[in-house]
Amino acid sequence: MKNILLSISKANHHLLQEGSIDDALNFCITDIGKTQGFDRCYIFKNITDNDGLKLYYTHEWCNNDIEPYIDSPDLSGLTYAAFPGLYETLVKNEPLYGLVKESENDYFRELMEMQGIKSYLFTPIFSNNLFWGWIGYDDCKTERKWLDEEVYALHTVSKNIGLRLNQDKTISKLEASLEKFDFYMKGSNQALWELNIDTNKSVFSYNWAKILGYTNDEITDDAEFWKNSTHPEDLLKITIDLEYFISEKSSNYSGIARMVHKDGHTVWVKYFGLLKKNKQGIPSKIIATYIDITEIIEKEKQLELSEEKFRFIADNTTDIISQHKIDGSYTYVSNSIKEILGYEPIEMLNKIAFDFIHPDDSERIRNVQKDFLRDSKPIIFTCRFRKKDNTFAWIETSARKILNTNNVIVGIQTSSRNVSERIKAEEEIKTALKRERELSEMKSRFITMASHQFRTPLTVIYSNAELIDLKTNHFDKKTVNSVENITSRIKKEVDRMTELMNNILIFGKYESKKIKKEIKKINLNIYIKTVIDTYFNGALEKGKIQIKIKGKKQVFHTDETLLTHILTNLICNAFKYSAGKPNPLIIICYLENEIEIEVTDFGIGIPEDEIQYLFTSFFRASNTTTIIGSGLGLTIVKQFTVFLNGKIELKSKENFGTTIKLIFPYEQN
Repeated sequence: MKNILLSISKANHHLLQEGSIDDALNFCITDIGKTQGFDRCYIFKNITDNDGLKLYYTHEWCNNDIEPYIDSPDLSGLTYAAFPGLYETLVKNEPLYGLVKESENDYFRELMEMQGIKSYLFTPIFSNNLFWGWIGYDDCKTERKWLDEEVYALHTVSKNIGLRLNQDKTISKLEASLEKFDFYMKGSNQALWELNIDTNKSVFSYNWAKILGYTNDEITDDAEFWKNSTHPEDLLKITIDLEYFISEKSSNYSGIARMVHKDGHTVWVKYFGLLKKNKQGIPSKIIATYIDITEIIEKEKQLELSEEKFRFIADNTTDIISQHKIDGSYTYVSNSIKEILGYEPIEMLNKIAFDFIHPDDSERIRNVQKDFLRDSKPIIFTCRFRKKDNTFAWIETSARKILNTNNVIVGIQTSSRNVSERIKAEEEIKTALKRERELSEMKSRFITMASHQFRTPLTVIYSNAELIDLKTNHFDKKTVNSVENITSRIKKEVDRMTELMNNILIFGKYESKKIKKEIKKINLNIYIKTVIDTYFNGALEKGKIQIKIKGKKQVFHTDETLLTHILTNLICNAFKYSAGKPNPLIIICYLENEIEIEVTDFGIGIPEDEIQYLFTSFFRASNTTTIIGSGLGLTIVKQFTVFLNGKIELKSKENFGTTIKLIFPYEQN
């Protein structure tokens, strides 16, 4: 019995001294286990979740030769239903003990035997009368016969643990309350002042220094500091109020006063005091709070000035300035309403604005108001408003909420203007735009039809020119040369017209928004070579384009058809405008976030003063009159580049050549 009292004494010491409850519990079961010769001491904690009350294995001590189970998932999350009789006994604050082999609960017996346990003792832990959990003591080597005084003593340990848990909970609540109080005091611009009536000493705490601009060291605890910090014009009144309060001639000590800041300016404070008495019922202390309301006072003064300014401005502006209650009734209307709507301002007071709104707009505007009152932002809306002559005018109204110092809506302020002429103009514009769209669609249909219709006669003309070439084989050489010159001109003009028709078709599709993107992944290196082999190497005897690749190849997503239109136009121009010059050059540059494609020719270049017009439809530079072209190629290139989220840059110098750079993102939206 001596050893068990010693171990209980150690356990109590840990419960009193250890700051952490987890450390205290671990030390308790360790000392008890070692001094009493148990093989295992452990704690189960009760935790309630959505599925009910569960057991969780939270603390454990084991002898050196005993297997620990602290990390076993099988011993956490169990329900008491698995151990019939366990909860019913422990919840009554009664210990449960005995030999494992004598247990009538098969599951419990198998679970204990699986751990090699022969005898056990469970003592419940209650905190503030709530069943918190229990301590278990196991013997694995001997079948311990539990003595009543031994069980009683170990049950005492559980009770002491419960006291410590309850103490921790109480301290935690107290600390939370103190922390909350401290947070409130510091965050509310509120200061505490205590006056000991017997000693006439003051205690200043929390925000006093901050409110008056002093450091804590500069504030003294005598009444003189308080008096010197009070505005001279308010000191007499406050002193009298204080004396009446102490003598209980007055039951109230509160009001608004001015204090003097360290740098001399005035601080407005709101104060409230309580009177504390000693055991004999004699006043002994005053505790007062002071709140800095300087900002509120200044805002009220500014509000008075603002109100005067508002009335002056409102009465001298061309817009209708109004103030309303939340139900829409007028509380103020500026003089300009007479000129705009024909009413005298006094006629509108207490009238509800919604009663003047056109029936076709009424429901919409009421819904606008509901959304406006829920939201924090000002709004602008238009509606038809009945004039005094019973006609309607379109007015545009800007509305914002009027809030009090607590951010509560107390009214609505509006500014309205007559926009009937603007609405009429907008309707005319809408009609014109609709007509323009119809004409644009008609133009697109005509272009498509005309382009297709031109293809047939152009094909016939081209084929007949070739047929004429064949028919001249038996003519003399001079005649053949003369005919070939004529047919060659015919073919060139047919090619020019075909190119023009193709570009017009593409241009028309883009203008009518009929072109869609089909994005897919491509291998740009292979794609460029394929485009050149397909469209240029077989058809042009002018030379072979050079290709250079810089950077590490990356995955590129784009529309292959649109990119083909872009590149074939650029490469065709490069050959067309650099006849007899070095071969054009393509540079592919893989950058970190985008890809650059440069097409450079060393041909005739573009006059500097004409570069700005180069992407304009049907524009052709002055030095290209002898070269076939439609004036749409670069326009289409720019349109498709932008359509693919790309950018285009052009550099050119007359007689030296032109470089066009395309910049695309690797991914498309």
